[in-house]
Formats: sequence, structure tokens, C-alpha cells
Amino acid sequence: MSINFVHKNVKMPGALKAFTEKHLADIEKIAGEIIDAEVIVNEEKLQFKVEISLKTRLDSFQAEGRDKILKQAVRDTLATLRGQAKRSKEKIKEEKKRGGTKNIFQRALGRLSGEPGEPGDRSEPPPSDAILISDNYSRKPITVEEAVFFLGESREGGYMFINAETNRMAGVFRNPQGGISLIEPNL
Repeated sequence: MSINFVHKNVKMPGALKAFTEKHLADIEKIAGEIIDAEVIVNEEKLQFKVEISLKTRLDSFQAEGRDKILKQAVRDTLATLRGQAKRSKEKIKEEKKRGGTKNIFQRALGRLSGEPGEPGDRSEPPPSDAILISDNYSRKPITVEEAVFFLGESREGGYMFINAETNRMAGVFRNPQGGISLIEPNL
């Protein structure tokens, strides 16, 4: 697990870093292998703000906590992440129950490749005019190759990120021809 600590206007003590790493390892047991983790600690107007974002193979999580005491802000943020991970795990369990013999991961791979599901597959595609909200993005700059990797690991059709080479917002998505396209506005 790769954890990136970012400090703004405050120094995070080593003991608190170890505390955070220990709890992220516990969350990893619930959510699965953590590919990337970012912890941002900031002091704003006599209180601490802690933001933690995690990327796993199946999901991404983000939480924010604020408190006058740094350790309490970290605890609150980690508790929120733990709750998100538990809900995600329960959702996967429910999906497995509804899926019968075919595994959720196999169905997800089938959706990515465009293969039709089993006759008993209860998952229906959303209406064509439905707007789906996604949190499939990276908060820290990454390369296009890393973004393509994360896109391949997710069930989403696109992935937003900050291009490390150009330092601009960009997105990769699966195009109708079956390839991957890059959008990087020149603003």
C-alpha cells in the first residue's frame, strides 16, 4: 500500500502517521488491497482539516474530517472511510447473492468487454437518459498510462485525473470502437 502524506500549514507527528497507517491497514482488510492512498492535513482557522482518499481495485473512497484536535480529525475521517468500506463490502455481498453462480467480478469483466450477461442476470442497464454520478478520479497528478490502468481496473466508462506531464485536468474513456480515448482541454 502506497500512502502519500501531504501537509499544509501543519506538521503531522510520526505517531499520528503510524496511527493512520495502522487504521488504513485495517480498512484494507475490509475493502481489499489499497492501490493508492493520499492523506492531506491542513490547519484552517483554528481547526484541522483532514482529507483521505483511497483507491482499491474495485472502488475508491474519500472522506473529510474537521476538528480543533488533529488526532480527533484523523479519527473521524478514518471512521467515515471504515463505514464507506463496510457499505461497499455489503453491497458486493448482496450482488454476489443475487448473481447466483456467476461471480460479481466475472460479470464486471463481461460488462467491460461488452459481453451479454447470463439469462438470469438481474442487473439491468440504466435508461439511456439517466445521469450516473461517479467518483472515479485521481486527486493527485498521474501519468496517462496510470490513468489507463485505473480505468481498466474499474467498472466505469471513464476516469478523470490531473496529467502529471502537462499539469492539466484530463480524462480517459472507452470509445465506441473499443479503444481508449484521451480528452485534455487546452484552457
